[in-house]
Amino acid sequence: MATKKTTGVKAPKNEEKKNVQQTAPVDNDRPQYKIPFISAKIDRLNDNPESKIKANASVVIGNHFAVHGFKVYDGGEKGMQVLCPGHKSGDKFYEDFHPVSKEAREALNGYILDAYEQKLEQTQKEGQSEDENLDEDEEPAFEQTM
Repeated sequence: MATKKTTGVKAPKNEEKKNVQQTAPVDNDRPQYKIPFISAKIDRLNDNPESKIKANASVVIGNHFAVHGFKVYDGGEKGMQVLCPGHKSGDKFYEDFHPVSKEAREALNGYILDAYEQKLEQTQKEGQSEDENLDEDEEPAFEQTM
């Protein structure tokens, strides 16, 4: 009769099996990873006030990965939203990039919407400074007359 070789590791006794089952985690104790450093940049603001797409954005994740093609979208009652980069195939839209967890989505959306607000403030300040540079006597360089 052939004997089976063992590697020297013995199976736990019944008492040990019970202890292992009792100490096993009941909840899903997956390791929680920190969200890496994210920086967002608004690439372009949309000039058309009727468009629901207000801006295009890019994101750098962890100083290692760049993702382009995010859109800042005016969702009406829902407020400003972020659309992830994707493509359309037939009637369906597929995201090419998306956060996996709720926390990651909230962080990503927060950074992009903060960058959008800062870009709006910056362009408003630039517009105000241009208006202040005109003296009261000066007229704009291009004025339509009939």
